[in-house]
Amino acid sequence: MEQMGQGRTADIYVAGDNKVLKLYKKGFSLEAIHEEYWVSNYVYDLGLHVPRPFELVEEEGRQGIVFERVPGTSLLHLMTQRPLQIKRFSRTLAALHHHVHSHSAADLGRDHKEILTHNIKSAPFLTDAEKSKIIHHLQSLPEDRKLCHGDYHPDNVLVSGQNNSCVIDWMTGMAGHPLGDLARSVLLLTYGSLPEGTPKTKGLLINFFRKRIKKEYVSHYLKLASKDYAEVDPWILPVAAARLSDGIPDEEKNALLLEIRARLKTIS
Repeated sequence: MEQMGQGRTADIYVAGDNKVLKLYKKGFSLEAIHEEYWVSNYVYDLGLHVPRPFELVEEEGRQGIVFERVPGTSLLHLMTQRPLQIKRFSRTLAALHHHVHSHSAADLGRDHKEILTHNIKSAPFLTDAEKSKIIHHLQSLPEDRKLCHGDYHPDNVLVSGQNNSCVIDWMTGMAGHPLGDLARSVLLLTYGSLPEGTPKTKGLLINFFRKRIKKEYVSHYLKLASKDYAEVDPWILPVAAARLSDGIPDEEKNALLLEIRARLKTIS
């Protein structure tokens, strides 16, 4: 098979007939793969522009999902190739995220707060007392059952043509509060490590423009949602704590720990 992409958890291959095979690394959680397949079907049935999932498969001892092949270029790549258009691309990122959040996911079994709580409990470097305080804070935040992506960033958006965008990688899809999902994206744009194999020049460009992308994306999202950043900020603490359990590089972990412990001092 012709390989067309790779990531931390899976490799992407051409599967013929306008299809691709997302083949997971050996030993990757079978439960997580099945959840991605199920959530992807759920989101596709909602009518969002996402790759249609066709079937679960096994190839040479590795588990995978066959998806519809969706043409397009990642928004992250476009941002590095056309930096003068970063404002427009960042607003596209915001508008698409807001569109995702306009869909109810009341019957989607995966609950955002439950997932955050589980990940906070398993987060390294935090004491039991810190975890308990963060979870208590999380439970005080507002409830909602809107569709949330759970890992929304420019590399998970494909753009084809002027007004044709597609959100990919729904493994972390869930029902929750849009501002909690936005908080995750804020953290990724602030501290997130780049994918393995990112060319050095591209990495330097991304880091250089990171603040501007975040500023444009957040401000446009809040305008569309008629919200204020003060409503997003309380979500940063629990989302940052949950992020620690994601197997991220030490540099990102250390930055998140500083953020978490600074915020812990501000809550009762």
